[in-house]
Amino acid sequence: MTHRYIARFIIEAETPLFVGSGQASLLKDALVQKDVNGFPMILGTSLAGVIRHALASNNWINQVFGFAEKNKVTGSLLKVSSAQMILNNGLVSEGIMDDIDANLLNRFNNLPSRQHVRITEKSVAADKGLFDNEVVYKGVRFMFELELKGTAEDKMYWDSIINQVQGPTFRIGSGTRNGYGSLKVIAMFNQTFNLQDESDFNAYIKYDPSFNSTLKFNNFNQAQIVDSSITKYSLRLKPDSFFIFSEGFGDEGADNRPLEEEIVVYENDIIKFEKQTVIPASSIKGAISHRVAFHYNRLTDQFADQGKGKTGIDNQAVAELFGKAGQDAAKKAVDAQAGKVFINDLYYSEDHVANNKIFNHVAIDRFTGGAMDGALFSEKVTNLLGNEFNFDVYLKYAKDDQITHALECALTDICKGLLPLGGMTTKGHGMFTGRLLKNENELYNYENQNL
Repeated sequence: MTHRYIARFIIEAETPLFVGSGQASLLKDALVQKDVNGFPMILGTSLAGVIRHALASNNWINQVFGFAEKNKVTGSLLKVSSAQMILNNGLVSEGIMDDIDANLLNRFNNLPSRQHVRITEKSVAADKGLFDNEVVYKGVRFMFELELKGTAEDKMYWDSIINQVQGPTFRIGSGTRNGYGSLKVIAMFNQTFNLQDESDFNAYIKYDPSFNSTLKFNNFNQAQIVDSSITKYSLRLKPDSFFIFSEGFGDEGADNRPLEEEIVVYENDIIKFEKQTVIPASSIKGAISHRVAFHYNRLTDQFADQGKGKTGIDNQAVAELFGKAGQDAAKKAVDAQAGKVFINDLYYSEDHVANNKIFNHVAIDRFTGGAMDGALFSEKVTNLLGNEFNFDVYLKYAKDDQITHALECALTDICKGLLPLGGMTTKGHGMFTGRLLKNENELYNYENQNL
């Protein structure tokens, strides 16, 4: 082994992150993994597993990552460190720290919780479908390192690994298909040491493995990376009026309010917290999933009145695009499969949305014409202050068939105003119209249609 390839990354959580510890508490069903200082971390085994899985189709994968068979065992040539959180002033949470900012630590001792509920094709909650989990704030930054032992000919393998980390679908943890775990490379140090060269050999010997050492990082623009295996759909939408992605409870002003979460912002290397309105990817994904099932049944002539219409994971398009757990709708064991559709959680600051509009509702007794007892309630809704409501859908599915066509039809329905998003859609909220782009090429434009 004549060469050592070393890369150190600074990554930022583009969306909330959930790498589970396997533990639960009285208040939360699942807790995130933390280091000895009490700050979130990502284990090196988790990073290695994600990278290996993403590169599994390459014939050199066993050579680099190692393998174990009945009569042959090969160790990994790639060393992956754990990703440690970057604190104030660029300090990395490494080792046992004595002087820790108590206010900052308290924030991470009480991480936000995200609630989920599975909705059926009948628009009601699925049995045992309510659960919650702790998440790491969007915007938190981590540092981790890769080192590959090899030769000069292994540079092509190294470049593939680096490109995978920098790619738009590099995600980690649980819920990566539901908006969690999207990571963005902020800066990178990348150097190759030729151990046959005296100066490189001495530099490698003196290389400081501490994350708090001084290295020259290069800023990185993730838009430079193009993955030909990924199809990117972009929706550029304008709301007809108001919309709401609810938190599930209210405040002193209303019984129901939009979901808001705090995010982390690094200002001059100091961590600040900022509250923003959240549009969960799981809410968008759920609506798209049900509409994909409808269009796939339509395209394949599987009609409900003939007893052939399939919904949920029993629908081939839904199972292929959005994945399936180990059971089907009838509780029978099936092979689990990860989804191929990626959508990020969306965050909007108070400069982009306003949550100050309140609607009051009352149920009227049809016999007396008066208000029904206990039926007065109110809700806060979201009003878009900017020009467009934009989100991207990444599809890791190479076939151009009826399954892809069903997805494109569902996305087009959103742009036509036929598929509302969010809550209270039966009251007129959540209607959008706009444009659909596929790899930056326009597929549909609502304003160009003759209505």
